[in-house]
Amino acid sequence: MESSGNEIIDQILTDANEEAENIVKDAQTSAETIIQQQRQSARLSTEKKVQSLLKRAENDADIIRGKVSTDIKMQAGWIVLSEKNRLITSVLNEVKNRLVSMQKSKEYVSVLEKLIVDAGTVLGGGVLEVLLNENDSKLPLKLSKLEKEISGQSGVVTQLKLSKQKTKAVGVIVKTVDDRIFVDNTFEAILRRREKELKLKIATILFSNIG
Repeated sequence: MESSGNEIIDQILTDANEEAENIVKDAQTSAETIIQQQRQSARLSTEKKVQSLLKRAENDADIIRGKVSTDIKMQAGWIVLSEKNRLITSVLNEVKNRLVSMQKSKEYVSVLEKLIVDAGTVLGGGVLEVLLNENDSKLPLKLSKLEKEISGQSGVVTQLKLSKQKTKAVGVIVKTVDDRIFVDNTFEAILRRREKELKLKIATILFSNIG
């Protein structure tokens, strides 16, 4: 009887050991499965993150490339515009220099007389003072002839007087004797008034065939 009892106990222990081993094996299998799933999930997650980072990097690169391209185009545009402005200014300065050098030409007296007539006509004739620079005040201007021309164009009898005042500019300033109104027909003033128009004409001539 005692022997039979021991056998039962041994059998129970054996069954328990086998069940424990099976439980351990199942646990190990489950653990390995879970680990594999986690690895797979981590790999997929990592791949998604990597793809996301790569996509973001590509987008950033496209934005940077676009920005760089735009910046380069803008810089190139500014360079071209700056060079065009430099050339226009250079031509305009040459025009100014040639006008100043005109004082030494034979045509200068007739040019000066025309400027006086234009200014006198704008002022509407009458008694007017003519301001010249020191050198020009010594030129043989035909004031009586100019008075008749202004009178004819303005319809008002005109008298021109050389002013004791002198201007440092090249050209002429004509004013009323009360100093209330004047017309500045010096070369500098004429160029200043027509600067935009002249720049446009110069640009048209210089860059008409350039994009």
